[in-house]
Amino acid sequence: MKLLAGLALAVFVVVAGGVAAILSGAFNVAATNPDSSMTTWILHTTMQRSVAVRSSAIVAPESFTEAQVQAGSNEFRAMCAGCHGAPGRMRSAAGKGLRPRAPDLAVVANNWTNANLFWIIKNGIKMTGMPAFGPTHDDQTLWNIVAFVRQLPNMTADQYQRFADEGRAAGNEHEH
Repeated sequence: MKLLAGLALAVFVVVAGGVAAILSGAFNVAATNPDSSMTTWILHTTMQRSVAVRSSAIVAPESFTEAQVQAGSNEFRAMCAGCHGAPGRMRSAAGKGLRPRAPDLAVVANNWTNANLFWIIKNGIKMTGMPAFGPTHDDQTLWNIVAFVRQLPNMTADQYQRFADEGRAAGNEHEH
């Protein structure tokens, strides 16, 4: 009986401490305040595992056509480059102010499968500034973005500019 009482007291103290921390405003939610390394690890690991589990049933294309890559470049330029940056392009002012910072996809794209990238683009990531594009864009458009993101790790600034120029010349500007 003493063991149960002690366990109940411990649970109560933990819950009460958590509620007190939430209600006190002790946790600084300002985007200008960096998270601790422990908080960063917890959030990033949770996100990685969540994406892996939720994208595991998605059947992803093994390769993409040049047309898909070009179409994806138009969408990427309009919807992604501001926050993530692009070869030879800085992030927008809004992108620079995000915390956590949107990852440089040229650096991290190879850490994700095509299915992972599709799921992230379609569903977004809570509390990161990454919006869900699934409600506003069809799956083919989202796969086109994945096709383009796959090219980023090896893309130069000149190649990125060529994609932009070709998209504009073909009249393929992003629109809703």
